[in-house]
Amino acid sequence: MGKIVFIKAGLFTTIQDQGRFGFVDKGIPTSGPMDESSFHLANLLVRKKPGAACLEIYMGNVSLYFTENCQIVCTGADAKIQVDSKLYGTNEIINISAYSKVNIASFRQGQWLYLAINGLFESESIMGSQSFYQEVTPLAKFKDNDILTFASSPNHIPTDFSKIKPRGFPKSPQIPVFPGPSFSCLSKTQQHALTDSCLTLSPIQNRMGIQLVEKIKHTLPELISSPVYPGTVQLTQAGKIIILMKDAQVTGGYPRVLQLTSIGISRLSQLRPQAKFKFHFVPQKDISI
Repeated sequence: MGKIVFIKAGLFTTIQDQGRFGFVDKGIPTSGPMDESSFHLANLLVRKKPGAACLEIYMGNVSLYFTENCQIVCTGADAKIQVDSKLYGTNEIINISAYSKVNIASFRQGQWLYLAINGLFESESIMGSQSFYQEVTPLAKFKDNDILTFASSPNHIPTDFSKIKPRGFPKSPQIPVFPGPSFSCLSKTQQHALTDSCLTLSPIQNRMGIQLVEKIKHTLPELISSPVYPGTVQLTQAGKIIILMKDAQVTGGYPRVLQLTSIGISRLSQLRPQAKFKFHFVPQKDISI
């Protein structure tokens, strides 16, 4: 067994796997990765099941100390990864020697990075998941000097064929959505304001949700509490637009006007405050949530 010592744990570093399912009746969200696409890619590169546990790192500035040999890969945000004195990028297998220090700098673009290991992170599975969630797991996030145990796989992955070109970060991406139950209750003007305009992310965002800068005046009534999901777009009575994310509540009373696809959630999660984007309706046959 090896150990990872969090010399610097960063702003918000957690373990996330595919998520915690079947407990919405108890008010427990699924949790899981903010950027599911990058999370799956990390596991693919280390030849693991798509939903295996990874470290999810927010905005970088993390320093880790490894006590045993292993292999890792980082995906998602655009980051510089330094192992002792050698520099690496994302989407490539990195050989880590025992007693090495791994520094992940502040991200150049994006917000969430996934560190997968060729092996297993040894953390407690609660309600069928290792995903951190403060109402369920002992830790809400890692702190400086915390220690995580891991088991390295004996099956070494050749590094020559394990690199994928990092994705780009478009300036004004399209976020795929489909109409929510209350969308048809909006006027045509309100619908166009929501789906045909460039929208802006506010600084009010976390793993529970993202608030937009723009507001839409409306007269829709509040609802009896109804199910909501990651990617649900709500309109508050004051006209605020809130997009629920992976740790959001499981019921809500605000009108549900749009629903992001899983790809839409992944794209949106990597956008920083003040970033611009547009919602884009996807054909019914292409919907995947």
